[in-house]
Amino acid sequence: MINKIFILFTGCLLLIFSSCKQPEGFFEPEDPLDAGREFVRAVLDGDFEKASLYVCENDEDKEIFERYEVYMKKQPRTERLNLKSASIIINKVEKLSDTVTVINFSNSHTMKPTDLKILKQGDAWKVDFSYTFSGNLPVND
Repeated sequence: MINKIFILFTGCLLLIFSSCKQPEGFFEPEDPLDAGREFVRAVLDGDFEKASLYVCENDEDKEIFERYEVYMKKQPRTERLNLKSASIIINKVEKLSDTVTVINFSNSHTMKPTDLKILKQGDAWKVDFSYTFSGNLPVND
């Protein structure tokens, strides 16, 4: 009986600890559109921990995203609330290859069109955040 309780308790602890690694609501996107949409929604909601999980895993992207997060957190509360209630508007999806897609989107609050490049890294779709701030130079894999 004690062994069964110990096994059940250990299983529950493993489940709890494994679920703490990622923010609530995070899932691995199945395609570039999911990755882009989930990233933008997390940013609009101010959930930068979740959004960071969608960003490419390189130093440049992480550094730019961290600076962007600091900037966004300094915005007035009313602006952040307006962004949180904004809808995502997908203007155009351009599949450049099997591993690169560019999504042009805006949100219903600012209505500013923005390009977001999504790359396939291994089995995961990630946002090339530096592309958004690079002046949208030519796309390279």
